[in-house]
Amino acid sequence: MKKRYLLLLLCLPLLVTGCKYEPKLVDGKEVVVELNGKQFTAEEFFEELKNTNGTGVLVNLVNNYITEQELTDEMRKEAEEQAKAEYESYKAYYGNDWNNFLAYYGFRNDNDLLDNLESNYKQSLVLEKYLKTDVIKDEEIQEEYDKNIYGEATIRHILIKPEVNDDMSTAEKDDAKAKALEEAAEIIKQLQASTDLENDFINLAKEKSDDTGTASEGGLLENITNESNLVAGFWEAVEKLNVGEMTTEPVETEFGYHIIYKVSQKDKPALDEVKDKVIDNLVDELLTEDNASMIYWAGLREKYNMVIYDEVIKDSYDSTMKLYK
Repeated sequence: MKKRYLLLLLCLPLLVTGCKYEPKLVDGKEVVVELNGKQFTAEEFFEELKNTNGTGVLVNLVNNYITEQELTDEMRKEAEEQAKAEYESYKAYYGNDWNNFLAYYGFRNDNDLLDNLESNYKQSLVLEKYLKTDVIKDEEIQEEYDKNIYGEATIRHILIKPEVNDDMSTAEKDDAKAKALEEAAEIIKQLQASTDLENDFINLAKEKSDDTGTASEGGLLENITNESNLVAGFWEAVEKLNVGEMTTEPVETEFGYHIIYKVSQKDKPALDEVKDKVIDNLVDELLTEDNASMIYWAGLREKYNMVIYDEVIKDSYDSTMKLYK
């Protein structure tokens, strides 16, 4: 029994390393595979690999190294949490088809998928960190702040929707739109004669607005900005109004025609208060560029002074990078 136990202990290092015997040729070259007496060496394998997918394998290897150097404990935790959440959503969605899903995308098991998701999130966070610290300049932050940061506004609005449906002809739809526009213009005319504009606006919003989400509150929308996911054209009209003013022409959006009254306008926050948000906005903008990940990961590798010594892989890498510059 003791001998068997000792033998097990001696085998443990072999088990950890895979218990693999790696044959060598007379000249010391490592054999990767053998069949019918023909031996293929690691050098032959490498030569074939670098001419096919060698550049991709190398880039992935380098990116993984850089990622591990750049990750903070906080970033690592965030990546793990995001990966776990995505993994759970996939598992809930695919249910009984889970194993088919894994096989279709080439994952051997659950951990294989989870590791892949974690790796992707880690690399994304590292790339964002690089953009924030090395790519985005102070003048770009100031420009973004000046152009796209606003104080919150509170407004009221009345929406008049054209009564259209899919069965209508183009002419019928145009007539419905013209009727809605005429009604909106008439409401503006009525409000322009008011001596108590906001109070009358509230009453008309309750009576006539087709926005079911705000009509009962007198068309109230509080603390909105250009980042409030408003329909195109709406915020632009709000921004032009002074407090206590109303649009003098109906504002057309995809939903219909709006009459907008500005209730209040907060001051623009100081740059120091919103700097992180401004930088995040710039990062999001950079990452929407074509081939953004390829371009900025190339910059990150340059930061680490990457030098490729193999000429075949270097030529392939350089040719690929030129496509994205």
